[in-house]
Amino acid sequence: MTLIEALTYVVVGSGIGFLGGLFGLGGGFLLIPVLFYGYERSGLSQSVLTHLAIGTSLFVIIFTSLASAYQQEKQKNIDWRSVFPIGVSSSLTALATTKLAALLSGRSLRVAFAFIAMAAAIKMLTEGARKEEKRLKGFYHSSMLGYIGVGLVAGVVSALAGIGGGIFTIPMMNYFLNMPLKLAIGTSSATIIITSIFSTAGYILNGIGHPDLPRWCIGFVDLQRGMALAIGTVLLARVGAYVSFRTHPVLLRRLFAILISLISLHLLLK
Repeated sequence: MTLIEALTYVVVGSGIGFLGGLFGLGGGFLLIPVLFYGYERSGLSQSVLTHLAIGTSLFVIIFTSLASAYQQEKQKNIDWRSVFPIGVSSSLTALATTKLAALLSGRSLRVAFAFIAMAAAIKMLTEGARKEEKRLKGFYHSSMLGYIGVGLVAGVVSALAGIGGGIFTIPMMNYFLNMPLKLAIGTSSATIIITSIFSTAGYILNGIGHPDLPRWCIGFVDLQRGMALAIGTVLLARVGAYVSFRTHPVLLRRLFAILISLISLHLLLK
C-alpha cells in the first residue's frame, strides 16, 4: 500500500468515524463497502476478499467504538447495567459464528449483511414519531433476560455481517426493551467494543494459514488498511457522538434508517 493510499484510507476513516459516532455504530456498514472496493482494485483473490473485508472491518470497529463510547460516557448516555450482559452474551455467539462465516461464500455473507440491515431500517422508518416521544418520557424494561437475548442476536449478526452489531442492537433495545434511542445509541457504542474484540479474534483464528492472503495480514485481518482506517475513525468518532447527543431522536432515527437502506441496496445490487 502506497503513502497516498494510506492517507486516503485515513480520510475515508474519518468520515466513517463521524457517522459511527453519530449513530452509535462501529461503522462496519460503511467500512465493508470501502474495503471491498480497495481489494477489488488491488486484484485480491475472490476466495478471501469478503472474509478479509469483514475481519478488517471488525478490527477497525474496536477503535471506533472506544472513541465513541468515551464521548457518550462524558454525556452520561450509557446504561452500564446492560453493557456487560449484552456484550458478554454477544461475544460468545460471535466467536462461535465466525467458524460458520469462514465456511460461507463471500456472496452469501454480503447478502446476509444487506438483508439484516434492510430489515432494521424498514422497522425504524415505519414506526411513528409519537412512539419514540413516549419512550423519552417513560421507563424502559431493565430485564436481564432481555439484555442477554439482544446480545445473542447481536453476536450472530456481528460475525456474519462484519459489523459491531449496533445496526441491530439499537433497534432491539429501542423497540423490545423500550430504551430511548439516544440511550440505546450510547449503550450500543460500549457493547460493540466487547463484541468486536471477540469477532475479530474469531476471524484471525479462522484465517491463519490461508494461502491466498496478502502480506501484512493476521488471519482475515489486514493490519495495513485496518490501522489507516482506525486512525481516521478515532479522529472524528467523538465528534459524531457529540453531535448525536445534540440531535433530535426522531430525526436521528430516520437518518440512521435511510443511510443503512442505501448501503444495503448497494450491496444487493453489486
